[in-house]
Amino acid sequence: MSLHTVRRDRAGIAPDLLPRLRKRLADNPALGWLSPSLEELSLDECVLRLPYREAITNGSGTVHGGVLATLADTALAFALATNFDGKMGFATTDLTIHFLRRARGEVRARARILKKGQRVNVGEVEIVDADGREVARVLATFILTTSSFDYAPERTERTP
Repeated sequence: MSLHTVRRDRAGIAPDLLPRLRKRLADNPALGWLSPSLEELSLDECVLRLPYREAITNGSGTVHGGVLATLADTALAFALATNFDGKMGFATTDLTIHFLRRARGEVRARARILKKGQRVNVGEVEIVDADGREVARVLATFILTTSSFDYAPERTERTP
């Protein structure tokens, strides 16, 4: 299957991609625990919402920076997945996060892909609080790890 043969909806993505990615969020142990929701999805773009709760804070009422980085990484991965029907393999090779202010409530990660290449892809994420104030800015690089659109299941832990 080539990129050109994937059926796409008005948002430019496979019609069933949104529910599949929502299921992936719920089924992933770490992400399921964080409880983000997939709010918007279109070609090269994704918005994830993370409700506030004390369990994701650093103990002072502020959302933990690692949680924000995880949210951003996931939002970018989903934005990139819109190009490959959610089936292309890729890995984060670099992620830089700039914390601009404390996140003391619900946040949204708005991701978009800036550069699509045959191997290297770059995206950015704006993380905003419930009032729309930017709390963090992220720039990340992904490298494609498979060269076909055939689904490659994730590997389980290897034993030495």
